[in-house]
Amino acid sequence: MSNVPAIGTYKSADKNFTLKISSANPSNGVITGVYSSNYGPIGAFSVEGNVGTYGWVFNKGQGKDGVAPFNLSFGGAQRPDQRPYNIVDNWNGAYLTDNTILVEGTRSFVNSDGVVEVGSLGTMRFSL
Repeated sequence: MSNVPAIGTYKSADKNFTLKISSANPSNGVITGVYSSNYGPIGAFSVEGNVGTYGWVFNKGQGKDGVAPFNLSFGGAQRPDQRPYNIVDNWNGAYLTDNTILVEGTRSFVNSDGVVEVGSLGTMRFSL
């Protein structure tokens, strides 16, 4: 079985976002670990658990099973028990042959006062 994407902590080029991959299951494409953001309308937040998915296009018949490049998505959501807000970050892109991740991010935020913020987090490279 392949261990892609590589286990480790990936930081965004601007150092504001982190994806820590603890495990990557090649049978179902689930990434387990921690997603963290250093800023937002609620300040910093972190989510642990199933934080992403991936799927490669090469197969054993091509002699390349489990190798980059392949699609990858990750992010996190936080909604406290009393539901004062809900924040969701999503990143979609590709895992590259140099063990970096190139993604485009979006964020949505809604709070119980009716404030709504939706926007782009930009295009970012995450590196080990």
